Amino acid sequence: EIVVKASGHLDSFTDPMAACGKCHKTFRADHLIEEHYKAQGKEFKAQGIKLEELAGVLREIQVKCACGGMFSEPNQFNLMFKTAIGTGFPAYLRPETAQGIFLDFYRIYTNGGKFPIGIGQVGKSFRNEISPRKGLVRMREFTQMEIEYFFDPQNPDIYGYERVNDFDIRLMGAVGEGKIEALKAGDAVEEGKITNKILAYFMAKQAKFYTELGIPFDKFYFRQLGKDEMPHYSLGNYDLEVEIGDSVIETVGNAYRADYDLSQHAKFSHKDLSIIYDNKRFVPHVVEPSMGVDRTLWCVLTYALREPDAAVKKEWHWFDFPPAIAPYQIAVYPLVKKDGLAEKGRELVAKLRKRYDVEYDEKGSIGKRYAKSDEIGTYLSITVDYDTMEGRGVTIRHRNSGGQVRVQPGNLEKALALLIEDGLPFEKLDASIATP
Repeated sequence: EIVVKASGHLDSFTDPMAACGKCHKTFRADHLIEEHYKAQGKEFKAQGIKLEELAGVLREIQVKCACGGMFSEPNQFNLMFKTAIGTGFPAYLRPETAQGIFLDFYRIYTNGGKFPIGIGQVGKSFRNEISPRKGLVRMREFTQMEIEYFFDPQNPDIYGYERVNDFDIRLMGAVGEGKIEALKAGDAVEEGKITNKILAYFMAKQAKFYTELGIPFDKFYFRQLGKDEMPHYSLGNYDLEVEIGDSVIETVGNAYRADYDLSQHAKFSHKDLSIIYDNKRFVPHVVEPSMGVDRTLWCVLTYALREPDAAVKKEWHWFDFPPAIAPYQIAVYPLVKKDGLAEKGRELVAKLRKRYDVEYDEKGSIGKRYAKSDEIGTYLSITVDYDTMEGRGVTIRHRNSGGQVRVQPGNLEKALALLIEDGLPFEKLDASIATP
């Protein structure tokens, strides 16, 4: 309990809750207000508004529950799951992975002896959401990827910044009317639109990562939070938000937490967490990128899903995953199971699995197997047929276009590397490698 008391979660990790007086279901008060205005074609930002103001808006708009009941006055609801250790010592399931990193910082720093230092963690977090919904978007148990980057506040720099400062990002400032501009990460720092180089570094890397996941560049942006939305100790917050249909999903939070967490844990533990570096003593500052894995996956699935398309002779839904994240980059299918084709196919699988994720299937018609591989997003299908047994190579089928080419045995490895690793468009596969 003392850990979440020090971090502030015990006192302030809350959401505004309103309960229906008739069916007793509970909802987030700010979401009720936003959805009420959205249904009227209007926009109203209720998140971050003080509880008294939320109550006033709810009374004014007279929003009702689906059962017809009226909502109670909103109150703050703590989102942590409480439990007990042993005979009753109070404890809580962690609402974020970050606090464990702060507790371990000094030990990791003294053992490693390096500074600045980034400490990352991937793990489960738990929040007692008032109304979990929207599939992977709002859950009570979810996976986070977080990094706490500890640095000297007088030298807010990071190794590798020069390699990413010319990356393009889209940024919505805290002031203005929701205007989004595209600019270089380095320019955003120079113009004071991003607080420091460390934040810009992580934001640039996230933008590159999201485009590589197949999320269109014009469908996500970083929104700078206003002062009324940030914690009092924050020196800059930038959320990565993804547009899906007519809604927006926050998937990453980038926060400049200053020295708040280390100072709080030092205060409550009565241990000095300052360090001596570059001939001076100070409490390190922290920049934290925090990514929701489940929400990111939801966005990837949304933008990869394709409808049936007669133009490419697909009568089924399928996933257009980039090869790097496809569940399988390659599927190997013997045309039939007899005459040694299955054995030849398994031999090829054993060779290819040293380099790629490969699926093997010998059941059903070749057409049904192609459809199955499309549905799960397998990038290429290799067919082993009777010509293969005669030394005339294999057929490679492209998921997106349905196009096929025959590749001779000595060129197969090169052709796969060009298509999967180098991103060569299938239609440009060199004629000397592929034979129509």
